[in-house]
Amino acid sequence: MRGRSAASAAAKAPGAGLSPHVAAMVSEHIGHVFSVCRDAVARGLVRIGLRPNHITILGMVFTVAAGVAVAAGRAHWRPLAVGLLVGAGACDMLDGAMANLAGLATRFGAILDSVCDRVSDTALFFGIVFYYALHPDAQTHPPNLTLAVLGALGLLWAYLTSYVRAKAREEGAQADGGFWQRGERVVTLVLGLAFLHLATAVWILGIFPVATVAHRLWRARRTAAAGDAVVRPPGGDDPRGLLGVILFRWPRGTLPFDIQAGVTVALLVFVPVPEIDPLGRLLAHLLGA
Repeated sequence: MRGRSAASAAAKAPGAGLSPHVAAMVSEHIGHVFSVCRDAVARGLVRIGLRPNHITILGMVFTVAAGVAVAAGRAHWRPLAVGLLVGAGACDMLDGAMANLAGLATRFGAILDSVCDRVSDTALFFGIVFYYALHPDAQTHPPNLTLAVLGALGLLWAYLTSYVRAKAREEGAQADGGFWQRGERVVTLVLGLAFLHLATAVWILGIFPVATVAHRLWRARRTAAAGDAVVRPPGGDDPRGLLGVILFRWPRGTLPFDIQAGVTVALLVFVPVPEIDPLGRLLAHLLGA
C-alpha cells in the first residue's frame, strides 16, 4: 500500500509540460475532481473512527483474497479477483489521504504500509504460480511450467524494485523511479484478469520489470558514487540516450510514461498471448531422454 506517498509523488512529478497544453488541462481537471472525491471519502472514514492503519490492513486482506481467487481458477477472476483488487486499490489511495488530511501519519504507519505491500505482492504472484503449476482448469488448460516460472520472476522483480530503493536510502543514495512500480504492476494484473488475458500480463510482469530494477541500480550506483566523491555524477542520475530508453527513466506525469502505459494497456486488452510452455516441453524432452 503506497497511497501515503503516491499523492505527493504525483503532485511533484516532473516533465508534465511534455504533454500538449489542452491534454494537460484535461488531465489536471480530472485529477482535481478525483482528489476532491477521494478526500471527501477519507474525511468521512476518519469521522466514523477509522484510522489509516485500518485501511492499510483492509487493503492487504483484499489483495490476499484476490490472490486466492486467482489460484482458484478462471471462473473467479472477473467477479472476485478484479473486484477485490479494485477495492484494494481504493484502500491504497485512501490510507494516505486519511493520514495527510487528519494529521495521522506516523513512522509505524509507513513501516506497516511497506510490510502490507510485500504480503500483497507475495499473495498475488503465489496465486499466479499456483494456478499455472496445478491449474484448477486443467481440463481445458494444462499446467504450464513457463508461466509458473514467469510468475515467480514477477515476484522477484517486485521485491527487488522495493529492496534496491530501501537499501540505497540506507546508504545515502537514491534509487527511485522506473515504470514498473507497484501501481503499474497491479493495474497490469487487473486488466489481464478482467479481459481473461492473464498469460499476457504474466509475460509482461515476468520480463519487463527487470528494466526498473536495472534503472534503480543505475541510479543507486551514480548517486552513491556522487556521495563518495562529494560531487554530482556527470550526466545526471538517470541513464540517457538508448540506455535511457531501455531502462525507461521517465517518471509518472510525462508523455513518454503515458505512451508506455498506453502500449501496455493495448497489449493487455487486444493481444491474448497463447499459453505456450517451452520450458515444460524442454523439461519433458530432457526427462524423456
